[in-house]
Amino acid sequence: MPSIGLAEAARLCGKNQSTIHRAMQAGRLSYTRDEAGERRIDVAELERVFGIKPVEKFNRSSGNGASVRNDAGPVARKITQGGELAALQRLLDDRERTIADLREAIRDYRTRLDKSEADRERIQERLTGLLTHRQAGSVPSVTPANPVPLRRPWWRRLFR
Repeated sequence: MPSIGLAEAARLCGKNQSTIHRAMQAGRLSYTRDEAGERRIDVAELERVFGIKPVEKFNRSSGNGASVRNDAGPVARKITQGGELAALQRLLDDRERTIADLREAIRDYRTRLDKSEADRERIQERLTGLLTHRQAGSVPSVTPANPVPLRRPWWRRLFR
């Protein structure tokens, strides 16, 4: 795409150079730098942000050399329907495919989650069965060989 300098961009959109410079600094208008380090603005980007004014056919000159414009009202943007419509349709189709893929992934994740939940419940039931089986006494518990006798408190020994 063609890129233009700051002065040419100001002339094309009918804005002051400082206005365009502020838009670049604020990040509203993107630009690139050439080999010399000068800012270059893409014409399509300039159209997106400010709109390009049509070339003035009639310029009247006032007595002091300044030109007086005939177009005082807002200028409607001209939209080329052929290429832009096809590009937008491709973009829409791509987004719809992405949405369908994401819905399929969500369906797959839900299936996996349900399966893992069922596995967790099955394992929990098995563990509970094993633990209750041991508590019932079928598996001998580990007890110390010599149990330590309980010590009586000193005051109980006094009042025997």
